[in-house]
Amino acid sequence: MDTLHTVLRAIQPEKKSSPDHLTVFREFLAHLDRIQHKAPVKPVTRPARTKPARRKISRRKAT
Repeated sequence: MDTLHTVLRAIQPEKKSSPDHLTVFREFLAHLDRIQHKAPVKPVTRPARTKPARRKISRRKAT
């Protein structure tokens, strides 16, 4: 929790002399939410197939 307090103080100056843990945690979540909305969205791509699909060969008996 102390590390969380330190990170939040570095991001935003402290408003009160000693914020409670719940307030610090809410500020931390709000900051993460802001960062997440700024992240670019990458399109989902499927990996290329390494082998072609096997085809079923029907063999007829010669009569």
